[in-house]
Amino acid sequence: MSPADVLNELSKQGILPPKQQAELAEIERQRPFSLHWEFRSMLYIGILLLSSGLGLLIYDNFDQIGQGALLTGIAAACAGCFYFAWRFRPEWTLDQSRSRSTFGDYALILACLLFLTLEGYAQYAYNVFGSRYGLVTLLPALLFLPLAYRFDHRGVLSMALTALISWVGVTVRPLEFYFKTNFFDQKTVFSAVGLALVLIAIAIGLERRKIKPHFTYTYLTIAGNLLMVALLGGLFNFEAVRLWFALGLAAACVAFDQYSRRGRRLQSAEVSDGSFLFLLMSTVYGYIGVTYLFFHYVRPQGDDAYYWYFILTGIALVYYLMTQLPKGNRTNESL
Repeated sequence: MSPADVLNELSKQGILPPKQQAELAEIERQRPFSLHWEFRSMLYIGILLLSSGLGLLIYDNFDQIGQGALLTGIAAACAGCFYFAWRFRPEWTLDQSRSRSTFGDYALILACLLFLTLEGYAQYAYNVFGSRYGLVTLLPALLFLPLAYRFDHRGVLSMALTALISWVGVTVRPLEFYFKTNFFDQKTVFSAVGLALVLIAIAIGLERRKIKPHFTYTYLTIAGNLLMVALLGGLFNFEAVRLWFALGLAAACVAFDQYSRRGRRLQSAEVSDGSFLFLLMSTVYGYIGVTYLFFHYVRPQGDDAYYWYFILTGIALVYYLMTQLPKGNRTNESL
């Protein structure tokens, strides 16, 4: 609800006198509008555009500039960004901390992106990793993960986890990684499930030990989606073990649902966006799995069966999610 709606509702219930309502409404109208998130978004977009533009520049002009000069320039820019980020690094603490410079976090992100560009171009120009494709993604994971903890940067943590997930996919079947989806390969699916479970266990263990507990949301978001997608991939593609993947998917959905409910209980009457995200994950992935199993084994005849199934289950799904919305997002709830 908007501030004006809140004031009107309080006035209707007799909680707020008309004079105070007018004064508060005037204060609300004259209050400066924060551009904090707009500027942060512009900075992140600028960093991504700069990194993409650098990649295009290398692609179009590497034969004219020279490979050595390009690598030296990228390495110098990467080192400069790392130096700036390190100079204004936050104090080390197990709790959440902030960089001592407004641009420290952005310098670290740019440094990591430049490192990826440097690594990719070095592999393209000099084949420094040879046919060991796994090293291309393992190296950023090993670098970004400690950087994320030292600088308390969830964006770098996301990059590290993404690189780690890619490394698992590459090392199981490197050639198929480039030519077709990995979720047709049983080894890759089991590797993805195993990695996701390990990351979830690490996240929960670190949260209980109070070691960067605010990182748990990032861990569970990335690992949870990886786990759900891998379980669905096994459910769709492997007939011999389909039952086990179905049971695994059901257990994962229940676990994320309970984790979401636990987050709501810990926050009294308010539900965080993170808790609702995990509820949404469990509901949507569970619905996809149930729908697949229903049509795979029941095989209803006629288009009407499909039509009514999606209408009825869709209504039930939306109704269930609406009843679980955070109270602050229900515009029709009384104050």
